[in-house]
Amino acid sequence: MPRIRRPSILAALAVLAAAAACAPPRPSASPTGPDPGSRQRCAESPVPAALPQPGELVDAEAFRAAAARLWVGAGRPAGHVLFSVRHAPDGVQVRRAVIETTVPSPIADSLQALLFAYRREMPRAAEEWGVRLRVELGEAMAMSVARRRLCAPRPREEERVATNAFDVREPDTGSAAALSATDPELVWVRVRLDASGRVTDASVERGVRRGAWEQRVLDYVRTMAFYPALEDGYPVPSETTLALRLSTVP
Repeated sequence: MPRIRRPSILAALAVLAAAAACAPPRPSASPTGPDPGSRQRCAESPVPAALPQPGELVDAEAFRAAAARLWVGAGRPAGHVLFSVRHAPDGVQVRRAVIETTVPSPIADSLQALLFAYRREMPRAAEEWGVRLRVELGEAMAMSVARRRLCAPRPREEERVATNAFDVREPDTGSAAALSATDPELVWVRVRLDASGRVTDASVERGVRRGAWEQRVLDYVRTMAFYPALEDGYPVPSETTLALRLSTVP
């Protein structure tokens, strides 16, 4: 069973007073979403394998009671707030942020403060994980959990072309033949990126040519710039496999 972090009565009253008076400051990092020119591929995250219930993430009864008082005090606005919630492997909630709201921002920010005040600690996991928590405001306040959205990293086309001095070019990814594992001119490189999209490590996974060609490919890849991976709009470290075609520069 997850452990509940119950605030003291004074702490809870302080949170509610702050929520009614003004919104707490937003975190320094905020969701950015995919760059319009990045053409990043996005999909739902497979982690965790089974989604938790809202009552596992937050003390739902206490949260609903406090949120209801806040909602009434704000004039009963209709709408919802969508949060991105992230947990560390030890089960501690390490981030919560508003990624969508149809009610005034001060109300959304105050609900975020309550989400922190009534958070639960989850069981240990093998890696960090996150979900989306949606709160529907109304007489019957509803909460639901959904999967977070992940966007894969992608090379910055303009910089890739500009630095193409290593006789290495990305193949036509729309063609199955271009990505054939038997293509003698194709090299597959595993790339590790930080949250800014900078290459921190690279290694050749598959490719016919070795030796000087392998080093030449790695030197080139390490100069590449990427649009970073995004988790619910937040840049995060990631890994990706890049297919490159060796070619002769005229």
